[in-house]
Amino acid sequence: MPLESIVDAAKSALREVVSPQPSDPVADRKDVLQDLHLAEKAWATDGVRSGTWFVRDGEHVAFTPTTRNGATLTISGQTTKLIPADRFADYLVNMRSAIEAGEFDREIAGALHGSANVGGTAEVAVPAARDGSPQDVRQAQQDAALAREGRNPDGSLAGVVGNGS
Repeated sequence: MPLESIVDAAKSALREVVSPQPSDPVADRKDVLQDLHLAEKAWATDGVRSGTWFVRDGEHVAFTPTTRNGATLTISGQTTKLIPADRFADYLVNMRSAIEAGEFDREIAGALHGSANVGGTAEVAVPAARDGSPQDVRQAQQDAALAREGRNPDGSLAGVVGNGS
């Protein structure tokens, strides 16, 4: 009987490799969204030239989103996108919306449970440039990043109310 149990264990292990359990898209998105949040926070910090998924080089940002196992996510068939620096914060907002809407589920599932770079059909639009000076645009983008975190422009929690005294 020991040989039979070894064969059964090998069959079971082979079945798991050949026919993996279906993934949960919402759970798979969670880590990607957390890493996107880190990129948003880093970009909103003055003077930061690189962070999770990005490196700034002059007027452009090289953006390479990856899953935690190191597989890149493809956007419009590319693993690295060059985004104008003045539009990068808004691009990250568009990226978050696309991930939350499930547009990257195929890429994320492939990266985590199968083969990475499975088509690159997901797209994220590069937003139009905002009006205003570069400093005003940067400040508005930083304020928006803080607001998505539930914080005021000074970094304090937005929902905290004083004790009335």
